[in-house]
Amino acid sequence: MHIRSTLSALCVLATAAPLAPAATASSLDPLSSVAAVGSSAIKSAFRPAPKVVRYETTTESGALAPVTATLYDRANAKGLVVIAPGTRGMADHCAPSNNTALLSSDTGVSLSIDYERPMAHMLVDAGYRVIVTDYVGLGTPGTHTYLNRVDQGHAVIDAARFAAHDGEKVAFWGYSQGGGASAAAAELVADYAPELNVVAAFVGAPPADPLAVLEQSRGPLISPVAGFAAVSYSSTYPDFREALYAELNEKGVATLDALSKACLLDAMRIAPKEFKAYTKRGVNLAELAHDNPVLRARLDQNKLGRVPTKVPTLVLTNPDDDMVPARQATQLARDYCALGSPVEYRSVGIPGTRSMPLASGSSTTPFANLVGAGHALPIVLETSNVITWLDERFDPNGPVFTPTCNIPGDTSINVAANYQYTGAIADAVLVGIVSVLAAVGLGTWLVGSGLPNLALVWSQIAKPAHQIP
Repeated sequence: MHIRSTLSALCVLATAAPLAPAATASSLDPLSSVAAVGSSAIKSAFRPAPKVVRYETTTESGALAPVTATLYDRANAKGLVVIAPGTRGMADHCAPSNNTALLSSDTGVSLSIDYERPMAHMLVDAGYRVIVTDYVGLGTPGTHTYLNRVDQGHAVIDAARFAAHDGEKVAFWGYSQGGGASAAAAELVADYAPELNVVAAFVGAPPADPLAVLEQSRGPLISPVAGFAAVSYSSTYPDFREALYAELNEKGVATLDALSKACLLDAMRIAPKEFKAYTKRGVNLAELAHDNPVLRARLDQNKLGRVPTKVPTLVLTNPDDDMVPARQATQLARDYCALGSPVEYRSVGIPGTRSMPLASGSSTTPFANLVGAGHALPIVLETSNVITWLDERFDPNGPVFTPTCNIPGDTSINVAANYQYTGAIADAVLVGIVSVLAAVGLGTWLVGSGLPNLALVWSQIAKPAHQIP
């Protein structure tokens, strides 16, 4: 199967459904503070249409930068949740606010999956107002500052400043890249925006230590992720660019240029080999950083866990994560505990996987052996539980938060393997990733919505955002 026809078919499938008429915020029925997450299909039908908004944030350099975001408003809300998205890519058309459906295509080949959309819907159904930031440079002029601690943290905080009502309770929510951004926001908010009433931060599968993530040098998406980070840091730090480009071969320079215009799923076809294939010395980016103090210092500069969070923080990871190493995410929780931060740590095992085999010893969980499943599946399993955790933080009469700093020793396992994807193999793996991510998005929504009828599923998956001048 040729990849172009596959992606085109997926995009048509995701966008062909008729759109349900949007309701205004005032038409929402009040929700009980103890309403089940997405338990009523009728409730979902009365969601207000999301709106694309703009606000300003302050970058690491101190400059002001425009940021776009998607606002899901509603009446009678418990509070505001700021969603920091997972990795989308570097091109403007990858921005969440530019996605008009769960699956979107800018060119018919470049594909973006809006996997935060179902989570936003579940949060709205649970009684929250939601804003999803696009970060700096994603959908706005300039380079997306991927894995930049300050830029990502400030973008999340300023989204809250833009959308929150006076005194309204706020939570940060993020998974993958978004988990790092949520953690950064929790670290920075006390000094950057002390006026905000932040009551919780969800930090899922965070790339807390850029160098440790890059050291997973054989993971299936490590070259695209390394490439995105290289493009970001090269744009922000001239000394990083000079040191890195002195090590890149001609193919490496061309690959980074192509990655700067790509979404995540495109990137695996652009960079199908290990990063060492793009360097003159045949070494990966982590090895370059170990050899070069400039590269190492800039990666280290964006490490999380050196500043305490002052709000209850839930750190979640999976020992089978095949994209963001569990070891460094677990270390983030330990670092926060050592700093006296109020932390809860959860290691989510998936039955039928390497770390949690079935009684027969087999791994039969759907998607368990597909590329990306170890990273993507935990958020499907845990979204409703995390929303329950948020409810407890927002409820003035809820249980007192109890930190869990008795974090066990490292239980993560090596899930990386040798890889080089070319031709039909690359197509097959990419289709596998598309399947996992699409299933994650649809599965999360279905789980949270009590398996509603298919027409309602389509109406919510394909509902577009409405631009605001």
